[in-house]
Amino acid sequence: MRPADRDAPCLDSLEALPVAERWPLARDWIRRAPRPFFAQLRQRRPVLDCGAVVLAARRAEIAEILSLPTIFSVALYKPKMGQFMLALDGTDVNYRDKAVMRAMLSWEDLPAIREQSGAITDAALDAGGGSLDVVASISRLVPLRIVQSYFGLPAPDDDLLRWSYVNQLDQFNNLPFDDRSDAEAVQGAAQRAREEMRAAFASLIPARLAALKAGTPVPDDILTRLLRLNLPAASGFGMDRVVINVGGLLIGAIETTAEAVVNALAEILRRPDIHAAARAAADSPATFDGYVWEALRFAPIVAFMFRQAEADHVLGRDSACETRIRKGQVVLPLSLSAMFDPDWVSDPERFDSARPDHAFLHFGFGHHECLGRYVAGAMIPEIIRRIVLRDGLQADGAVEDGGTPFPTAYKITYAQKPAGAPKAA
Repeated sequence: MRPADRDAPCLDSLEALPVAERWPLARDWIRRAPRPFFAQLRQRRPVLDCGAVVLAARRAEIAEILSLPTIFSVALYKPKMGQFMLALDGTDVNYRDKAVMRAMLSWEDLPAIREQSGAITDAALDAGGGSLDVVASISRLVPLRIVQSYFGLPAPDDDLLRWSYVNQLDQFNNLPFDDRSDAEAVQGAAQRAREEMRAAFASLIPARLAALKAGTPVPDDILTRLLRLNLPAASGFGMDRVVINVGGLLIGAIETTAEAVVNALAEILRRPDIHAAARAAADSPATFDGYVWEALRFAPIVAFMFRQAEADHVLGRDSACETRIRKGQVVLPLSLSAMFDPDWVSDPERFDSARPDHAFLHFGFGHHECLGRYVAGAMIPEIIRRIVLRDGLQADGAVEDGGTPFPTAYKITYAQKPAGAPKAA
């Protein structure tokens, strides 16, 4: 294929290739120009076999895939996540652990999480003196502090950041279809991080249990709540499940929050009219939050999810795009595409801060919906709201990724508040 053919997505060029050779080109377009590529898929090939993976571009087929966890499984997670519940869809472990953890992650905690997120953000902005790197100073720092104070893992900052990063890289960006040249090294780093996490828990949990037994004051964090449960062995939720699930909260919190904050903020700042409207709405968090979730629709942290077919299945049966999926095929539900499907989202190219929640797939869908969605739903918009409230706010360059799947830098400038100025409400 000529180099020029790669400049803009052209479905005819892709379909002209043998099926086994399509994925590298499709993957390049997903990275560089996902929305134009996905629009062509939705219109002409809603389900397309690209050899290494099958792409699903319409909301209807994506919802079908994500609603059938025993047919379209999370088997690709299992080598990465082991016995963590999210790698065990459709099992009693998933059902039990998810119920326990949801009970611990109380909605009553959300106002305090939101306030803490805003206070950390304000402090970083005040210390920045009018310019800072959002990634280094805010978007990773806030979830890090929530992991330490609310989830209950008070490990050193550098360790927590590294444990989250290397596991996110391995679990979501080191799959067979990624064909990374450093796949073994990435997997090895994640494994070492998990061993270090277990060692940290091995000293933390006995000390916390001893404090509980002695009646010594302890923090009311998720770890303490789990230990207070003292579930019987017959429940299956022993100390191994405590470690796995609190560790899972850490892995899922930092990098995802950091990327969501940076992506949404950058999308808002590159649209002067939206920036002005969001600033005007920032006195009302309930109104302001819609700008964040809509910005993330245009710039989500991932363009697709991934599933593996555990049986032959006819996708979109009796529809114009009915497609037979074969057992063992990897299927990519293109979540970004679904959020621009005009059959589901009205006038999808328009930025609309009043869209209903069902227009978004930021936290997944169905059985595999994100466990921490409500904690993230408190942190992410409040971080951005406190930033947007600053006068003279503007981006100082584009988002940088350093050749990684995650933002590594995003610099902003703003007018420093005068001494004694009131904090954001």
